[in-house]
Amino acid sequence: MDPQRYIRGLSVRKTPTGVMRTLLVVSGDIPLHDEVVGFCEYGVGVETTKEHEGIYQISYIATALKVRGQHLGDTLLASVIMRLRDDAWRSNRTPLMLTQVDPRNKPSMDLFSRFGFVDEGPDPPTTRNTICCRCR
Repeated sequence: MDPQRYIRGLSVRKTPTGVMRTLLVVSGDIPLHDEVVGFCEYGVGVETTKEHEGIYQISYIATALKVRGQHLGDTLLASVIMRLRDDAWRSNRTPLMLTQVDPRNKPSMDLFSRFGFVDEGPDPPTTRNTICCRCR
């Protein structure tokens, strides 16, 4: 998936059931011309039961090319973590978050590690590493 094309074509009205999104929007100079410069897509991957812990899954996080290097991903991920922490408390779910990142994507690996996510290594059969963190 091309993140830039996805950001340009993002429609909040078309969000699938069970998927949550947080958008990072920058106001434009012209009224009603705000622009999405980042987004994160996440949701409940597995519900918590007596038999196993539930999991929140962060499916996708991206920022527009023109705002790269401004650490807006940190702002976005911090917001998502707060929302998931609150949801875990309100819904009595296990506050465990997982995501998968290509280990060659150093900026993403660094972003998640700054927030306490731990690399658990490759997740066969994909080439991505599973990274997990508990909400604190």
